[in-house]
Amino acid sequence: MFLTSLENVLLLLAMAIPGFLVTKLKLLKNKDAAINFISIMLLYVCQPFVTFNSFLNTDFELTVLWNMIAVFVITAIIMVGLSLALKFAFSAHSDIEMKSMVPYASTFGNIGYLCVPFLMILAPGNNLVILYATSSIVAFNLTAWTIGNYILTGDRKHIKLKKAILNPATLSFLLVLPLFLLNLNFNRSDSFAGVAKVCRLFAEMVGPLAMTLLGIQFSDMKLKEIFTDYRAYISSAFKLILSPILAICLLLLTGLFMDISAIRLNVVALSAMPTATNLMMFSSLCNKNVKLAAKMVMISTLISMLTIPLALELADKIF
Repeated sequence: MFLTSLENVLLLLAMAIPGFLVTKLKLLKNKDAAINFISIMLLYVCQPFVTFNSFLNTDFELTVLWNMIAVFVITAIIMVGLSLALKFAFSAHSDIEMKSMVPYASTFGNIGYLCVPFLMILAPGNNLVILYATSSIVAFNLTAWTIGNYILTGDRKHIKLKKAILNPATLSFLLVLPLFLLNLNFNRSDSFAGVAKVCRLFAEMVGPLAMTLLGIQFSDMKLKEIFTDYRAYISSAFKLILSPILAICLLLLTGLFMDISAIRLNVVALSAMPTATNLMMFSSLCNKNVKLAAKMVMISTLISMLTIPLALELADKIF
């Protein structure tokens, strides 16, 4: 498991190189416009198609529904529980960023833009794995826009429940869920083969586009600035070590009540993901330290090349 996971992580992150090089070579006339376009494509096109593709290629089973609920609940517990615990732990710290940005960066991971393509590479053609991942993305959106924003700002006015629900990832999930429950999917008829192919192609774009975006975003960072901020290492330690350990503990507890074999990979992988890139967006919206946010994302992403395979290997040995 370790070598397989390591190879897939490296392959995924290697996709960021073209975006990095294109930007460094100044081939992009307007970098901000490129970032905006790719972000829109990922948010409004690719992520919804990931959801449609996974649900509409899966036949309804009650076990699958229970597994979805379990992944949703475990994801929410990890993010809410760990973020609030760290917020309390650092509440007396003199550095305001330690009290706000570190708890967020330590808790909310890059599920949609890194975990989903990673799972696509690790388990090709396994729609169930991606279906469970979409459930965790919904949990992420609901917690990030509410508890996450509160963690960052300390102000309840920044809790955006409306945005947590009215975003493409959550809306696409709510739209396709009734079709799944009614067992209306591509498997029922060959007439939708063309539509199914389009869904699959758009869904598979999420990996290359997300990594290209990452490469562009990291192109302007100076190495000296990136690797000298201790706060980025603290948040990375919590996110990449404590979070997977907590996930494994929750899986052991959940295993007392249900079969966790189908969701084990999802839960451990999502918990082992590096800091979510939306920390940079939220930091900008909340007038936080955007440079520190970028450092936290990049440091955790680089370290995760080793810690993701280690987390999956540990889980494989335990279970």
